[in-house]
Amino acid sequence: MLTAVAVLALVPATATAASAATTGAVTASGGRYTTIDVPGAAATVATGVNDLGTIVGIATDSSGLDHGFLYRGGTFTAINVPGAPQTLAASVNDLGVVVGYSLDANGAAHGFVDRAGTFTTVNDPNAGSASGQGTFAANMNNLGVIAGFYLDANGVQHGFIDRAGTFTTVNAPAAGSASGQGTSVGWINDLGEVTGAYTEPDGDEVAFAGPLGRFTAVSDPNAPPVSTLTAAINDAGVVVGTWFDASGNSHGFTERGGVFTPVTDPSAGADGTSPQGISNTGAVVGLYFDASGAVHGFELNPARP
Repeated sequence: MLTAVAVLALVPATATAASAATTGAVTASGGRYTTIDVPGAAATVATGVNDLGTIVGIATDSSGLDHGFLYRGGTFTAINVPGAPQTLAASVNDLGVVVGYSLDANGAAHGFVDRAGTFTTVNDPNAGSASGQGTFAANMNNLGVIAGFYLDANGVQHGFIDRAGTFTTVNAPAAGSASGQGTSVGWINDLGEVTGAYTEPDGDEVAFAGPLGRFTAVSDPNAPPVSTLTAAINDAGVVVGTWFDASGNSHGFTERGGVFTPVTDPSAGADGTSPQGISNTGAVVGLYFDASGAVHGFELNPARP
């Protein structure tokens, strides 16, 4: 099952994927949706896109195992951390550096940086080592700063910022400190603005976006209370994310300056659309569920007529 930190919805590995990228309909606001399916994959999610149009994501195989991929110029390239049963690619910066995490044989997570096939491990020193614990690297900006979160030995989440191997823990003041609670950071842009979420002691999850340390709440006005999640923020301050209705269906959005714009792939069924990444050119990537519940990646490119 897909479990990447960038992926906002729980994605079942039961889809039947198509064999490549398929151009979709032009949107009312301009741009075009393109479906992205890794050949032979049971499910595909696009998690990140850079300013050059390179896309990374996660493909689930027929056994339910996750593998990273890079999609550039019509060609898919697999991303698998050597020796790891599962690899989940979360983002790619403009230098082509891919960041994500792998799962070891015990189910613990280890962040990674992939520079043209050379892998470097990213492990927060405070992370736990049991199944479901570990370090979840989410993205690296163009300055080399990595954002993500870790689960400690008690199962509490903590955001982190990694600057050249120096880790800074990020905890929202209102976050709970029990197992299953805490703070996650999902993105950092070149200006140091972040997205993430924190879980309060009562179990409510609050999304945030903006300058690091301010924890400014983000909630789509169409969403029920505490049902909005943020995924990424570009250098123009445009946030992408998802809100969930009372039936659990996902609804994508972009947000800038308090103005929310829906992101809905025209091929999506009732389960909806969930954006995961955005570039500085305004390209948005993510996932949608078709009418049969199959999971597909997508790109919304506003520059493509």
